[in-house]
Amino acid sequence: MLIKIKNFIFSILYILVIIYLLIFVPSLWGQKPLVVISGSMEPTLQVGGLLYYHEEELDNFKKDDILVYKARNHIISHRVVDKLDDGFITKGDANKSYDSDMIENSRVLGKGTNWCIPYLGLYADFIYTHKYLLFISIAILLVDLCYDYYITHKKKEGTAYEKD
Repeated sequence: MLIKIKNFIFSILYILVIIYLLIFVPSLWGQKPLVVISGSMEPTLQVGGLLYYHEEELDNFKKDDILVYKARNHIISHRVVDKLDDGFITKGDANKSYDSDMIENSRVLGKGTNWCIPYLGLYADFIYTHKYLLFISIAILLVDLCYDYYITHKKKEGTAYEKD
């Protein structure tokens, strides 16, 4: 019974670590993850969702693209309403009016997708802000793998001696 509980807990740990690592796989292709923290782009981008964006040439932005840009303390993703020579006018889908500030070209980080993975951003943000939990989990899983390997190796050794 104790072994079943241990296996169940370790299975959950493996799944959680793998999911966290898979969040960053698209980074290999230039897609960076971003957690949606406000409802200004709902229903397209839900709060707590995980949005991916990539670097894009400023000339390639068109009306209705999702622009990801730096604000004072965080990163914002809003829809392009108008493209100017020195920046962009943006608006959140759920907002009634345009954003008050023009987004200068220097603040642009990239172009976002028109979809997000619901709730996954909450998990990614939690683990990102509590990285020690990820490191502890990985260490525990490595110890478990080594122990399982050791037990398997000992069983094989025991059967090899019995055959002689």
